Amino acid sequence: MALFGNKDENLFLLFAESARVVVRGGDILNEVVSDYRNLDEKMAQLTDLENEGDKIIQTLVRKLNTSFILPFDREDALKLVQQLATTLDYITGIIDIMILYKAGEPTSQVKEMVATLYEALLLQERAFKLLNKLEQNKNTLMEYSENIRQLEHKQDKYYRNYLGELFENEKNPVEIIKWRGVYEHIEMAMDHVEDVAHLIRNLCIKYS
Repeated sequence: MALFGNKDENLFLLFAESARVVVRGGDILNEVVSDYRNLDEKMAQLTDLENEGDKIIQTLVRKLNTSFILPFDREDALKLVQQLATTLDYITGIIDIMILYKAGEPTSQVKEMVATLYEALLLQERAFKLLNKLEQNKNTLMEYSENIRQLEHKQDKYYRNYLGELFENEKNPVEIIKWRGVYEHIEMAMDHVEDVAHLIRNLCIKYS
């Protein structure tokens, strides 16, 4: 069936731009775990990025609430927007905890979890670039969604294993609190990326 009447291409551009901002947040997080210096400067960059993301999301929400013809249900579109915003919040939270708790040099475990999250963020960005032709790109979108789901399962294993190692090997309760907070925020960010993948998968099924 024909999915759209007169599509609002600006709406799709805003979705893609919002996903790009989230990836940029992932870039800054990668910089933190690979070079644990100048944290305040990197946090300031991330705060500026959050502000940029907020403006894009505000424009998206306003457009969704005023557009007569939408590419898909308003409720589905708003859920996508909310999940993107929450993902960026958790990415910010990861760095914030590192600074607030003075966690110290990121461990190999943190680097592995961040790398997995970043891989999912890149897939998410690619998916958003294809939403303007949902029917045509259905198979690719479903593939991206499944790949993200697999990465989320991988992250779950990392989280459980590394948290178990932390409680088993670390005797300092303060250190446990620090790194547990970091692990949890990475895991929650990944959960929200997987939620977006689930929403996109449902859109493919619903509108094709």
